Amino acid sequence: MQQLRQLSLENYKAFNKRANIKIRPLTLFFGYNSAGKSAALRFLQLLSDSTNGSGTSPLNLRSEVLRGANFESLLSKHSSSPRVVISLEFGDTSVEMSILNLPEHRRQVIERFEIKLSQLETATVLEWVPSAADLNDGGETYTFTDGSQKSEVQISFDGLIPTEYPAGLKDLLRPICTALRSFGENFISLSTDCIIPKRYEVEVAPAKTVSPRGQGLTSMLQAASPEIIRDISHWYEAATGYSFQRQTITIGNQSGHRFTLHPNADDKIDIDIIDTGEGMGQVLPVVGLLTLAKNGVIGSAPVISLEHPELHLHPDAHVHLANLFCGAVNSEPKPQVLVETHSENLLLGVQLAIAEKRIKPGDVAVHWVRGTNEGAIVELIEFDEKARPIHDNWPIDVFRTNSKLARGLFEKRKALEE
Repeated sequence: MQQLRQLSLENYKAFNKRANIKIRPLTLFFGYNSAGKSAALRFLQLLSDSTNGSGTSPLNLRSEVLRGANFESLLSKHSSSPRVVISLEFGDTSVEMSILNLPEHRRQVIERFEIKLSQLETATVLEWVPSAADLNDGGETYTFTDGSQKSEVQISFDGLIPTEYPAGLKDLLRPICTALRSFGENFISLSTDCIIPKRYEVEVAPAKTVSPRGQGLTSMLQAASPEIIRDISHWYEAATGYSFQRQTITIGNQSGHRFTLHPNADDKIDIDIIDTGEGMGQVLPVVGLLTLAKNGVIGSAPVISLEHPELHLHPDAHVHLANLFCGAVNSEPKPQVLVETHSENLLLGVQLAIAEKRIKPGDVAVHWVRGTNEGAIVELIEFDEKARPIHDNWPIDVFRTNSKLARGLFEKRKALEE
């Protein structure tokens, strides 16, 4: 399976000009509020939802991640262009699509479809040919240039995936179709408001996937091996001082489980997760999902997107999340973990893992998303073997507030003593 290596967005929400986002086994997004971090990360959920046949337009406007937005809401406010341009690189296969809005016809169409395969010297371009018939019946006619010969072909799309096309285009389009479908099937995202496990969970068949709010995870943990439960417990013990257990119970005539925490790893004291602090419960889907991925339970090389996984945790526990991420992406086959975060401790934990050679520097990419008067820009930060930014391009204003506050407090105390 070819994993996604790079995503580019243009005229999409905060991103007016083309923004290139490298996807590594561990990819972190930093930036101030409303800079565009969430727009970048959530586009991957939209991409996944646009490959599963549940939408009626190229980009699935019914996707939960859009929260009821229409296509016009996706366009950058810094541009008058009616099209979104996306580019995806899957190893030796890449595709760029221009998606045009046709508000008068209440639909969108893939206006331009450019494909590049490594074994071909030049890219192949398919360009939409507008016609009254196509606009009325929803079909798409494209010009296709093969060598010096230019011809028209009919192509039908299911979301972003070409489904019906001439046999002569099979070798060209099939790699893209396979890559997009594989991405959609292997993508999992978690939001910041995951569902905390109930006091008792009736035993059910393991879910095939996990929803953005963590639904399905407990059924997977019910069926997980003792080794996986032990790995989850090790994380809780290191990060919080509590151990984690799965206990088999009987509810009427049904079997089920409790998921409990034990202070100081004392088996005699058990607390249902729902009765603990919000952070202890909200982090279980993150820890559980990453542990399942590490052990190959949720498919081959899944793509896992996490929005502020540290949000409900004490800052001291953030470094343990970094260790969890680094451990997951070191498994084989490697999952891809993408994280939106504000945590300096989490980043420092990743840098320490690089310096200690627990993760390769080439497996980490940090994107600083910065808002400007002309839209968001994305600055790539990569590290050397000592966890230093390779091009010394660390944004000068990152994590400066703590120092400013400490300096201000010191100066105020000094003035009061005079």
